Amino acid sequence: MAKASESVLKHQKKVKCAVKAHRRASDAVATTRSAFRAVSPGSSRRDALRRSLEQAKTVSGKAAAKAAIAKANLRTAKAKARAVEFAEAEKLRRREEKIKRKEDLDKAINAFVKKWNKKRDREESAKEAKRAKKYAAKLRALAGGSGDKDKKIAAVVAENAKAAARRATKARKIQA
Repeated sequence: MAKASESVLKHQKKVKCAVKAHRRASDAVATTRSAFRAVSPGSSRRDALRRSLEQAKTVSGKAAAKAAIAKANLRTAKAKARAVEFAEAEKLRRREEKIKRKEDLDKAINAFVKKWNKKRDREESAKEAKRAKKYAAKLRALAGGSGDKDKKIAAVVAENAKAAARRATKARKIQA
């Protein structure tokens, strides 16, 4: 990018110099032409001025050609600089696009994993609740056959197990 800008600046300087040289040569042609017209026909000075005018025209033509070539080179350098700039912008855009795609993929993976974990937790809590209910039912059945003190202890344990199962189920539903 820097090289392209440097090249454009170099060509701009060359164009400036070539245009100045062409302008000077054109001014010399105009001056010689007016001097040639001012001199009377048939004099030796007129012949010298004619040769001088022809020479000035040749120099002016060469300067014009040089200026045209320099301008063409400048246009080429500018086109190259634009191409380089566009290529750099395209590379940057592609890099950013690649990063964005990777971030989107990571987000999608994280969302899937989170959803999967919630589902697994829900299933596990449902299993735990089922086990706790079965355990509570067994305790109640055992409590029915044993003494009063054991009955009360078993009933409390069964209620605690049942409440724990409800809490687990409720907590998993809230997370979902």
